[in-house]
Amino acid sequence: MNIEQFTRIIPSSERNLKRLMYLLSDKKSLPRIAVFGKYNHGKSTLLNAIVGHNKFKTADKRETICNEDYEHNHVIWVDTPGLDADVHGEDDAAAMKGAFEVADFIFLVHQVTAGELDKYEMNVFQQLAKQDKNYRKKMFLILTQIDQKTPEDLSLVQQTIAQQLKNSMDLQDLNVISVSATRYLKGIQESKPIFCEKSGMNSIFTLTETLKKEITTFRANEIHRLKSKLLVELDQAKKQVIEDLSEYQYRLSSQYKHYQQEIAQLVSAVSARR
Repeated sequence: MNIEQFTRIIPSSERNLKRLMYLLSDKKSLPRIAVFGKYNHGKSTLLNAIVGHNKFKTADKRETICNEDYEHNHVIWVDTPGLDADVHGEDDAAAMKGAFEVADFIFLVHQVTAGELDKYEMNVFQQLAKQDKNYRKKMFLILTQIDQKTPEDLSLVQQTIAQQLKNSMDLQDLNVISVSATRYLKGIQESKPIFCEKSGMNSIFTLTETLKKEITTFRANEIHRLKSKLLVELDQAKKQVIEDLSEYQYRLSSQYKHYQQEIAQLVSAVSARR
């Protein structure tokens, strides 16, 4: 398939087409999970807790500037650049590419210490949800740093975010998981199972195992949806071309008749002067 040819006819299809081409060309068939969110919201710390060691860079300054892949336990994890950190928008573009084109599933990360989801996060998350109507099976909101809030304050933030999602037509059914990657890592390092249990990370591990089992069916369904959507868009483009040609032919015919009348009038005028 020629992307340029497609996008010339239906410009809005570029992302879906690239995603389809990726799915058809990926022979490894391992689930790819992109960890996605604003800069310094704990994405890399979450990933380190998931893979069990400090593979991904964590710092107060911007570290991840491109999509970074790492295979662990038959899953390819994608650490994306932090959103809204690069004034030129290049990091955001790279993160969106990772989420739209190569990720089967997306973990949207938001730290609870920041309070509710801000307008920028809501806008980006809504864009992702609109890209695939099956977003409920593809996207998951991970609330991080729950150890930094009292139970009462944490409950208030969770309720506020739940209301934000409920008020959004595109995010109403988004699944939410609350975790503390730091508490989990401390539990591992200090051999304190109670810390691991209270970290909420077991919900992440359980979800990941489910996604691994469902990846073959998930991808087959996504390929079907993307092909169907492209065919619908091509059919709409075809109808539009027919309508445009019909309108052009009508205007051309009207113009031709107008010229015929003008010429006939001029011939008559010239003939009358003999």
